[in-house]
Amino acid sequence: MKPARTLLLAALLAAAGFLPTPAPFLARADDGKVDLQGEWTTDCLTIGRNDRHGIVTRITIHGGRMHAISQIYARNGCQQPTVQVRYEGTLDGGLKDHGSLLFAHTVSAITMTPNDGDVVAHYNGDPKGTGCGLSGWKENIPFDVDGRTCAAITFARKGETLFDRAWIDGNRLRFAAFPLKWSNRSPDDRPQSPLETVYYRTSY
Repeated sequence: MKPARTLLLAALLAAAGFLPTPAPFLARADDGKVDLQGEWTTDCLTIGRNDRHGIVTRITIHGGRMHAISQIYARNGCQQPTVQVRYEGTLDGGLKDHGSLLFAHTVSAITMTPNDGDVVAHYNGDPKGTGCGLSGWKENIPFDVDGRTCAAITFARKGETLFDRAWIDGNRLRFAAFPLKWSNRSPDDRPQSPLETVYYRTSY
């Protein structure tokens, strides 16, 4: 799986978006927890058939709040925005566990916004598939998609808590589930291995 297969690969037409590291590289907060605070951003990654599209995901964590934006682009150099997906949630945990850190996040909102007229027409033309079971899509107007199935992705519902883990190596962050997996609703469902996508610290 290529690094770009993250939050919105299956959602590219409906919603568009890691390796273990040794424990000494984990940044630790004063209370003994690992510190995820700050802004983390991917490179411009390629997705879609023949890698023809691009995606950038930015995650911001401050004061127990988690905010993520995945922006999909028509071109693989990340030009011409087509779809944006936003995630809002609350964060809990951050305890070290065998070189990773354990945390959970609870969904506050997941929205999707088409930024292109052709995408709007596509969603409205296939409401049960790429349209997430919704109709009346409009350009640059966000729609709530929490709990809905968009193409191959079924997003978690508002209020659901998802269990995840992360790895930090210097200014690099990887997750085990977010934002690709949305069914990890108990500690036993928490994945053990990191996804491929790397987020780089862009701000504290």
